[in-house]
Amino acid sequence: MLFIVATTTTLGAFAVHRQWLLRQDLEQRFERTRAEVLEGLAQSLAAPAWALNVGILRTGLESTLIHPEVTEACVFSPDRQEIYAEVRRAASAGRAPAPGAPPCAADNGHDVLAKVTIYPPDDIDPERRKQAIGQAVIRFTHDNMQKTLRAAMVQGVTEVAAIDVALVLLLTFGLRMVFRPLGHLRGALFELASSHGDHLDELARLGRTEFDSVIDGFNLVLRRLKLIIAQRTEAEMRARAAIQASNEAFAQIQATQAELVEKNRQLEALSKTDQLTGVFNRRHLNEVLGSALERARCDGSAFSIILVDVDRFKSVNDTHGHQAGDQVLIEMAACILEAKRATDTLGRWGGEEFLLICADTGPQDAVLFAQALRNALSERDFSVTGRMTASLGVASVQDGDTIHGMISRADEALYRSKKHGRNRVEYAGGGVEAMPGEEPRGY
Repeated sequence: MLFIVATTTTLGAFAVHRQWLLRQDLEQRFERTRAEVLEGLAQSLAAPAWALNVGILRTGLESTLIHPEVTEACVFSPDRQEIYAEVRRAASAGRAPAPGAPPCAADNGHDVLAKVTIYPPDDIDPERRKQAIGQAVIRFTHDNMQKTLRAAMVQGVTEVAAIDVALVLLLTFGLRMVFRPLGHLRGALFELASSHGDHLDELARLGRTEFDSVIDGFNLVLRRLKLIIAQRTEAEMRARAAIQASNEAFAQIQATQAELVEKNRQLEALSKTDQLTGVFNRRHLNEVLGSALERARCDGSAFSIILVDVDRFKSVNDTHGHQAGDQVLIEMAACILEAKRATDTLGRWGGEEFLLICADTGPQDAVLFAQALRNALSERDFSVTGRMTASLGVASVQDGDTIHGMISRADEALYRSKKHGRNRVEYAGGGVEAMPGEEPRGY
């Protein structure tokens, strides 16, 4: 009896230690899964949250449900007053959320809520990226871990009970045997207690009825243990394969999302770019002019526009062909880009006309800059036509101005520049000092 008690105590201690190791491993896996989910959401939800694309947000949240530890995921506005998207796993028996319960809110002691703040994507202005655009809340459950621990505990108790039964049988029949077979059997039992049993060999029969029955019982227990170990190993391999497949699928989703963000960025750039010259198109210029007029109405900030028209452009097309005319426009745009300031916005207004929006620039400075730009254009050697000139019309913002009003005044100044001999600067208004050489003129 003392031997049975000692053996049972040893096996129980071994089972408890193995249960403790399993708990530590499951808790570490739970924390790794939580860290991976939160890190992945912080990266994958930045772009859709910035674009407020609910479909992609929901897809990103649904990808977290591949982890059995995740039961619910939500994306809130930064003040948590609005839910952008939410997903939840189908409620298991007895754990359905209460009617009317708010999403992603703790309602029992089984779950853990984890939060991650979402910031704008990397391509957004760094100052703006310091401000949160949303918050993701993930509900993690320990239920799966508890089930695994309970199953492992039942298995451990079963193993100890089975070994105890085998010990009782062996001791009962061993009293009638010699000590050598008993010692051999005892050694096999200790080896079984000190290992997982999957590497042990079955005991050979001794030709003695009493011992052979005990040995058969031992071998039956050993086969059952090996079967249990094999099934558990196979289940772990399937679980690892499933986790790997889910990680690969999640990585593919992230790659697809990144590709979509890049395509959208390219489409946005194309939508506001002139395809021939590479500068902004008329649509984007109208947006910039609208914003500048709004600022001028709010804080009284000044700005000016310069309308640039290539002189005798029709004769270039008639003499050299339209391809040569296109090349002149490309080089003209490049020359203006080199001369403009960093705060200025250049675009092709139409045909051979370019529009330059000069921020924080009054009439006098605008005319001085236009004169410098005219000189730069007239001194450039164009690859097909040699020297070319341009006429420029300048207009500055006035009280109650509109886009049409400013463009009309700049166009009238440009017309006067053409009328008075081309290759000159005219200003749409009075009060501007005369310039040396080609002098600007007011109405």
